[in-house]
Amino acid sequence: MISRADFTPVTLENKHILETYFARYPQYHSESSIITILSWEHYAQCSFAEYKNHLIIDCCVDGEHGIHTPIGEFDAELLEELLIFVRDENFALEIYEEESREYLQNTHPEIPITENREYFEYIYSTENLAMLKGRKYLNIRGQINTFTSRWKYRVEKITPENIPEVLALAETWGRTKDLEANPIMREELTAVRYSLQHWEKLPLAGIAVRITETGTLAGMAVWEIQNEKQSLIHFEKGLSEYPGIYKIINKETARELFGKVEWINRESDMGHAGLREAKLRYHPDFFVKAYYILPEDIPATLTYNNS
Repeated sequence: MISRADFTPVTLENKHILETYFARYPQYHSESSIITILSWEHYAQCSFAEYKNHLIIDCCVDGEHGIHTPIGEFDAELLEELLIFVRDENFALEIYEEESREYLQNTHPEIPITENREYFEYIYSTENLAMLKGRKYLNIRGQINTFTSRWKYRVEKITPENIPEVLALAETWGRTKDLEANPIMREELTAVRYSLQHWEKLPLAGIAVRITETGTLAGMAVWEIQNEKQSLIHFEKGLSEYPGIYKIINKETARELFGKVEWINRESDMGHAGLREAKLRYHPDFFVKAYYILPEDIPATLTYNNS
C-alpha cells in the first residue's frame, strides 16, 4: 500500500524524473507541468512518488493536500488503492484527465465527483489566435489597430541577456497592483521571479514587446511546449500605460507558436469574473477540465483487495 513515506519533494535536481513521465504520457493541464510545480513551490509544496511504474503527485496548499490521479498506463487497481489512501490520509483526489474520471464515475457512482470550474483551462487554436480572422475577433482587431496607430513596437525573444529587463517589467507590473489585497497576484509575481531567475535550467521560452520610440519593454509572455500538440502559457505581463498591450502579447505569442503546436493552453480563470470574461472573448475551442473527490465522500466500507 502506498504511504506518505513514498513521497519526495520536487526539486530542480530531480525534476528529470517527472519530465520523463510527462514525455511518455503527455499532460494537458498546467497542474501537471514541471514549471508550475517548481515556480509555485512557495505557494503549493509538491512532492512525488514513483509507485508501481506510475508517477503520483501530491501538492499541499495551506496544509490541504491534493493527490493527482496516477500518470502512466491506466491501472484500475492502482486507482482503487489511491482512493483508500486519500480517504485514510484525509487528502483530496484531484483529477485532470477523463479516463480516470470515467472509470471512477462508472465504478463508484456512490462517490460524488465535483467539477472544479475555477480550474478548467482554456484551449485555443494557435492558428485562430495568430490570424484573428472573422467577425468574432472584430473587437480584438480594433484594439490592436488602435495600439499600433499610437505605438510602433518590435518583438524579441526572451534570452539571458534581456531577462533583467523582463524581470524589471514584472516588478513594475507588481507595483501597480495592490498585492496585499490580491494575494494570488503576489504569489504569481514570486513565480515569475523564480522562472526568470532559473531560465536556463527550465524548459521555457518567451517573447518581450519593446516600444520602438522609447526602447521600453511594455509586455512579455512566458510559455513551455507542454507536449507535441500544445503550448502552455504560464505568464503574461504588460504595462497599463499601453492600453491594448495584452492583445498585442496574445497575438504575437500565437504568431511565434504557429506551426509549432496546434493548441495554446491559456490556463484557468481561477474563478475571477473579469478574467473569465477576457478568456471567453477569445472563443476557446475546448477546456481541459478539472475535478476532485473529497475524502469524506469515499465510503468507509470501501476496502482495497490486493489479492
